[in-house]
Amino acid sequence: MIIRSAKSILITDCTILLCTVVTSLVGARALGPAGRGDLLVIALWPLVIAMVVELGLTNAHRYWMAKEPERCSRLFSNAVIYTLVVGIGSIALADLVTPHLVCQRNPRVMFLLRIYQVNIPAALFLNLMRGLLEGTRRFGWAGMARLLSFIVQGVGFAGLWFFGKLTVDSATYTLIVAQFASAGLATFAVWHQMRPRWQPSWAEFKNSMHYGLRDYPGCVADFTTLRLDQLMLGGMASSAAIGLYVIAVRLSEVTTYVSDALAGALKPEVAGARTDDQAELLLGRTLRLTIYANILILIPLWIAAPFILRILFGDSFVPATAAFRWLLAAAVVWSAATIVISGLQSFGYPGLSTIARFLSAVVSAPLLLFLLPRMGIEGAAIASLVGYSVMLLAALVALVKRRRLGFWRYLRPQRQDIPIAQLRGLAILSWASLRGVES
Repeated sequence: MIIRSAKSILITDCTILLCTVVTSLVGARALGPAGRGDLLVIALWPLVIAMVVELGLTNAHRYWMAKEPERCSRLFSNAVIYTLVVGIGSIALADLVTPHLVCQRNPRVMFLLRIYQVNIPAALFLNLMRGLLEGTRRFGWAGMARLLSFIVQGVGFAGLWFFGKLTVDSATYTLIVAQFASAGLATFAVWHQMRPRWQPSWAEFKNSMHYGLRDYPGCVADFTTLRLDQLMLGGMASSAAIGLYVIAVRLSEVTTYVSDALAGALKPEVAGARTDDQAELLLGRTLRLTIYANILILIPLWIAAPFILRILFGDSFVPATAAFRWLLAAAVVWSAATIVISGLQSFGYPGLSTIARFLSAVVSAPLLLFLLPRMGIEGAAIASLVGYSVMLLAALVALVKRRRLGFWRYLRPQRQDIPIAQLRGLAILSWASLRGVES
C-alpha cells in the first residue's frame, strides 16, 4: 500500500520536477542571476507568512482525517472561515512587515512584492485542502492540485519566453495565476470526493488547534531550517548571489522527491496500522529504503555538478557548483530526517518532532550569520547540512527513546528490505527521479 501511494505521489513530484526544470531553465536564461534573485525575493516572503499563520492545521487535518474521516464537514467548514479571517488579514500584516525584511531593492521589485501578497490566502487554503485529501489517501487529487500550479508556471514561462515577454513582472503575475488555479482545483477535489456539508464547529477547531499547535513550532522550525538560508540571503546578499543559490537549491532538491513521496504516504499508513509492531516495521523499512535511494541519486549528481549547471543554465551559473555539492549532501540527510519526523507525527508525538526541528533551526541561524559573510552561498549550504544533521539525530534519538527500541532496529539493513516487490518499487522511485534530472 505504501509503495503504491508513494508511486502516486512521486509521479506527481516528477511531473512537478519537469515543470520546475522548464521554469528554472527559461527563467534563468531570460532573467539571469540578478532577475532570478529578484523573483525569489518577490515570491518567498508571502508564502512564509502563509505558513506562519497556518498554525499547524494542515498536519492536524491529515492526522484526524486518517483517524476519523467523518470529521470532514467540520474541518472543511472551519478551513473556509479560517482562510477568510486569517488569510485575508495576513495580507495587511505582510504589507507592513515584508518591506523591512529584504535588502534595498528597486521600486519595481518592491511594488511586485506587495502585489504578490494576494497569494497568501490562496496558499493557506490550498494547504488546508491538501491536508483533507492526503489524510484520506486521496493522493491523486492532492497531487493534481499541486501539479496544476507548476504546469501553469511552466507553460506560462515557456510561452512568455518564446514571445520575448518573460520579465520579472510577467513572471510574478504568472505565479499568482498558478497559485489560485491550484487552490481552486484542491477545493473542487474536496467537494467532489468528500461532499462536505456546511458544519462549522468551535469544538472541532479547538481540537485541531490542540494537535496543530503542538506540531506548529516544529513546522516553523522545519521551514526555517529549510529556507532560512534563502531568507537571510534575501536580506544580506545581492540579487545575483541569490539567483545562483536558488538554482543550486532547486537542483539539490531533486534528491528529496523520493523521501517526500514516501513520507506523505507513510503518515496515514502508520497512523492507521493495526498494531504497533506493524507500524514499527513499516517505518524502519521506509527509512532504510529512503537512504538507499538517495545515495544512488547523490553519486552521479555530485560528479556531474558543474556540467549540469553549465549545460542547463549557462556559464554564468557555474559558480554555484560548490554550494550545489554541499546542498546535495544536505538533501540526503534531510530526506532521512523527513521520514523519522513523519514517524514521530504518525505515532502521535508532534511535540518531539517539534523539538528536533527547533534544535536544527537554533543551530542553523548562528551558523548562517557566521558563514554567510565569510563564505557566501557556499557557507549557506554548509550551514544547511549541519542543521539537517542535528534535526536527523535529534528526531532519531526521540523516536528510539519513546518507542524503546535501539538505533539498529531502524538503521540496520535487513534482508526483507529488498524482496522483489520492494526492490521493484525502489527502482521505479529512483529511476523516475533520475529521469527527471536528465530531462
